[in-house]
Amino acid sequence: MHASRVFTLIATAALTLNAASAWASETVLHVHPGGDDRWSGRLETPNAEGTDGPLASLTGARDAVRRLKAAGQAGPFRIRIAPGEYALREPLVLEPQDGGTADAPVIYEAAGPEKPRFSGGRRITGWTRQADGLWTAPIPEVADGTWYFEQLWVNGKRAVRARSPNKFYYYVQRKMDHYLDSSSGQAVETVNRAFQARPEDIAPLCNLSGRELSDVTLVTYHSWEASRSRVASIDRSQSIVAVTAPIPWGFAYWGPNCRYHVENFRAALDEPGEWFL
Repeated sequence: MHASRVFTLIATAALTLNAASAWASETVLHVHPGGDDRWSGRLETPNAEGTDGPLASLTGARDAVRRLKAAGQAGPFRIRIAPGEYALREPLVLEPQDGGTADAPVIYEAAGPEKPRFSGGRRITGWTRQADGLWTAPIPEVADGTWYFEQLWVNGKRAVRARSPNKFYYYVQRKMDHYLDSSSGQAVETVNRAFQARPEDIAPLCNLSGRELSDVTLVTYHSWEASRSRVASIDRSQSIVAVTAPIPWGFAYWGPNCRYHVENFRAALDEPGEWFL
């Protein structure tokens, strides 16, 4: 064997051993849906005493790596995430300090062939069936105004928010540049804020309280996009619908027959599978 070939083989073996020894010293942290962010994350499953085990979240793993770095441990770090569903109450924020280097990377990976699932949704529990056949669930955070949502998924499928009409659309009766507010007697500018509707289309909205009306969403269809607006008021005498903020293109901007529908009020809850908040 030539000396150059011997040197090449020895050098290759040395590099392989060095890489192997470097990666053998990596710190592995485990994340599991049944974990606890107060634990170290060094154990794949909880110990018999229940005092240590896997972490519960990506944020917990990120913070554990930060603590290890602050204690002088350089890495590499490997975060192994067990299959299951993880609820995210806030975004996972990774900053420059959370990265690694070519020699000491920070790796987040699934722990097996089954993939973990991360969801920003929350489970709604406590459903009870009412005498009229409707199912209701109390949500304290919604009641006290700290949480609001516009999507509900049932058994993996997005449920239809109660809407009127159930199919197709209503049509704007007349474009409004301004109108005379019947309550104040003042002229109100309404270029992108209001329109005149057909009285029969908005009749169910006229019976709503101010609180209920503020939860109603008006979906307006433009040429290639749609606007979602909260209803601010309804002038019953003139069938004028006003929204809380201007929409981009204005009502009937592209001509007559501007389409819209309204959603999220009790009277619209008239089809199986619909819901409202």
